[in-house]
Amino acid sequence: MILQRLAYIIALGISLPAAADIYTYHNADGQLYFTDKRMDDSYKLISIYRPKLTQQSTAGYNIEKYQTNKTKFLPHIRYAAIQNQLDYKLLQAIIDTESAFNPQAYSKAGAIGLMQLMPQTAKQLQVQNSWNPIQNIQGGAKYFRQMLNTFGQNIELSLAAYNAGPNAVKHAGNAIPNYPETKRYVKKVMQTYRKLKTSS
Repeated sequence: MILQRLAYIIALGISLPAAADIYTYHNADGQLYFTDKRMDDSYKLISIYRPKLTQQSTAGYNIEKYQTNKTKFLPHIRYAAIQNQLDYKLLQAIIDTESAFNPQAYSKAGAIGLMQLMPQTAKQLQVQNSWNPIQNIQGGAKYFRQMLNTFGQNIELSLAAYNAGPNAVKHAGNAIPNYPETKRYVKKVMQTYRKLKTSS
């Protein structure tokens, strides 16, 4: 019934946010309402609206947008790196690998934005809106700093933990897990990082 009513609302052409959680709640008279803001536990999440762009399918995201976004977000990346005592070029390499500086990147696993934050991770980091590029960068930088602290400042292990989760690295005996995706990820970030370090 709720989904039918939501479909009816959409059919009427009522605008819904492109990247917002949709909640329902009943007022004192029992009437059903929809909102993108959750006020208390009585509000029930019924749908999550997200941009259609994903890392695997980035139609319309080209080299021009890549360069524009890169220039736009570099000052924020520098600031987040300073705040979290990270190498600015390493943080830049992570974002390049994670999303190609696409703030609307959305993976099949549900990772969001420039630094591909998973919802649960974002919640732990107290990131209020992962679709906000600045919050996303700050949250991702903070999380990577946590990984570095956890794995003795070892960059490659920390990258593996960022990609596959810290438990996967620990279960692998504090080594890069034998996951092809994680191995490719670590290799690509490190290649980009080395290139950035030698470029200036």
